[in-house]
Amino acid sequence: MRHTFQLPEDARLKAVLSTTDRSAESALKNFRYIVAAVNDDALKAWADLWNQLREGVTPGGMMLPEMSQGFTPSCGWAEFLEKFWLLKHYLDYIHRFCDASTAT
Repeated sequence: MRHTFQLPEDARLKAVLSTTDRSAESALKNFRYIVAAVNDDALKAWADLWNQLREGVTPGGMMLPEMSQGFTPSCGWAEFLEKFWLLKHYLDYIHRFCDASTAT
């Protein structure tokens, strides 16, 4: 069985953003692909959360009167909160990845 060694996150970011072995254009292209992939995951998590809330909220974001009685997500609270956590994780990753790219 083949095992792969996972580098710490900082080392992985530096390896991706390193321009010593490739052109700056290639490094930027890789950076954009990674950010786009994580951003897509974040948008999917947001869409799942919005679908849970959409029936009790107007398109402009105003809560409907029935929401004052309380909200219970159809997927259950555990999954709903897990999606919030994932969204935070994706946004945090993008933020740290972009910060690391400006530090090099």
